[in-house]
Amino acid sequence: MKLDMLDGLEDADLRAIIGRADELLKKHDEERKARAVNEARAVLASVGLSLKDLNGKAGHKATKSLIYKGGHVYQHPSNKALTWNAKGKKPNWLLEVEAEGGKAVELQAANDNTPPAVKRAG
Repeated sequence: MKLDMLDGLEDADLRAIIGRADELLKKHDEERKARAVNEARAVLASVGLSLKDLNGKAGHKATKSLIYKGGHVYQHPSNKALTWNAKGKKPNWLLEVEAEGGKAVELQAANDNTPPAVKRAG
């Protein structure tokens, strides 16, 4: 196909061509994925495995992700001047503390003016 032929087309025709090209690209991707899955199944079957066998958790180290809640204030465990309100990217000091196996100390919810020592559950 000569791309020079596109120069004389109207906007609607060009949009139709773009839409059709997107459809064909999606179809080709699906076909490639289906072929890859079929080839993977064949290889796995030849050694007595299935795709489900690959989904197992064996050999994977379970990692506990530390979750911080927005609206709370967190403080460095030893340097009380370093705080974070759990909004945006974690500060470098918190990443370093977590890398050492520690975690930030939760002070209080940002909308709660009660000091942490007096705060009551309820």
